[in-house]
Amino acid sequence: MTETAAYIPRKTSRSRFIDMRGLECHVREWGPETAPPVVLLHGSRDCSATFQFIVDEFEGEYHFIAPDWRGYGRTGWNPQGYWFQDYLVDLDIVLDALVPGRSVPVAGHSLGGQVAGTFAAVRPERVSRLIALDAFGLVDSDPGETPDHLAAWLDTWRNGPESSRPYATLAQMAERLRQTNRRLTADKALFLASESSRARPDGSLEWSFDPRHRAPFAVMHRKSEWAACMKRIECPALWLASDRKARIDSEPGGIAARAALVRDVTFEKIPDTSHNLHHDRPAEVARAMEAFLTRA
Repeated sequence: MTETAAYIPRKTSRSRFIDMRGLECHVREWGPETAPPVVLLHGSRDCSATFQFIVDEFEGEYHFIAPDWRGYGRTGWNPQGYWFQDYLVDLDIVLDALVPGRSVPVAGHSLGGQVAGTFAAVRPERVSRLIALDAFGLVDSDPGETPDHLAAWLDTWRNGPESSRPYATLAQMAERLRQTNRRLTADKALFLASESSRARPDGSLEWSFDPRHRAPFAVMHRKSEWAACMKRIECPALWLASDRKARIDSEPGGIAARAALVRDVTFEKIPDTSHNLHHDRPAEVARAMEAFLTRA
């Protein structure tokens, strides 16, 4: 990657730390605390800074609240590993700490969107509006694969997680991000690399997430269980999808059929985007989100 400057945020974030069941949880915030709150939940192997680009594109004034999930960003690591259900409890704690007793909009990308949707189903009084960014559930797992899946999960504890690869420079990490998503501009890749990395004792760099996140969840994915939650969502929902070809598209009705499980849903595809549509077309994503949030 040629020499370039990192993306310069137009809206400055600030940090706070709260206790999350014995872990120190980092929360990134933008905007005045008196403004309408919007909670932002990042995806797997990511961090709260991933939302900087869409926050910069919002025209109205909001109080954005974006926690780093356990084992990600600046939040502490859990030596006992990670379960999907942990994120539901952690979200409950974040909301109680920062917006107690209120019903607020919650938006999530990928894993964060799965958590947001499930949480909206089981805590309907806490979520006023739901926004899912390319988060439409996983492909159904085969129960017959359960023994092999659990064996692989056990092996990660016997052998230890795959170690993080060291990088000499932020530019190398930025180029790795662009190899995964060629729509990502050089300046944004460098910004994300800076916010998503940490220094090793020898002075090299590595991604800041816990390597244990590379291990599979112990519990297999069941589409029927996920669908039951989607049908319980009471608040209006906006489901934004990339226009990439996904495995879910091979199902009858594709992604649109999954979105239709939610009773009050607006479904849109953002053209020319990858899974990280909030990086590729932040202005379009922000416009769709803000129009949804301000809709009567």
